[in-house]
Amino acid sequence: MNALNLKPITHTELNHSVQRALEAAIIECELAPGTALVDRYLAAQLNVSRTPVRDALRQLEALGLVRRQGRGTMAGWVVTEFRESDVHELFELRRLFEPLGVQQLSRTWDETETHRLATFFDDLAVPSDRQSYEAYIQRDGAFHKEIVTLSGNGRVVGFYEIMERQMARIRHFLTTGYEGRINHIADEHRALCAALASHDLDGAVAALCHHLHRGEEAMIVFAHKKQLLVTDNHGGKR
Repeated sequence: MNALNLKPITHTELNHSVQRALEAAIIECELAPGTALVDRYLAAQLNVSRTPVRDALRQLEALGLVRRQGRGTMAGWVVTEFRESDVHELFELRRLFEPLGVQQLSRTWDETETHRLATFFDDLAVPSDRQSYEAYIQRDGAFHKEIVTLSGNGRVVGFYEIMERQMARIRHFLTTGYEGRINHIADEHRALCAALASHDLDGAVAALCHHLHRGEEAMIVFAHKKQLLVTDNHGGKR
């Protein structure tokens, strides 16, 4: 047989593929909050050995998507649950990080970057069905990541990407609850984009923080209605 021009699959590539598969299953809630993760079962499902699964679970633990439980030979992992404090803390960090990008942009109001952000949603209509709704929410996530990227702070961007994975899981789990807020989300985006277009730093930061605050409130309300939040051991919200 002639030699094949195939690129060998490295251990690192295998680990990354396993991590991406498990991460997607967690974010899309195929692996629901509170699910015990058995490495032998996951390895069989992915047709790999247990070693890359364990490595992937350690990485997902660092991202806050799974947590370790038990000790010694009984140690394992479980998909992290939703707590009200998780939502509050994530949005609190977003209100710290995202204005940094707007503030950095305001130093020069670079014409290209300002125009790109100010018109970010111009080609996208307010959603009227589930498919267009999901496309709008994806654009929303990209918009906020672009804002953070403008901060020019690599550590902030890296930490935001970790937060983004946790936000994506919560957002996916609460999709139906956000559908009733979509017109408000669009209005809040328009206010923010208008402030950016007019080079109004204070107005843009205020609009951004208002948008994040309203999103936090809506997420908490719907999560309580659906009884998605777990309590601490002492019986109260963490």
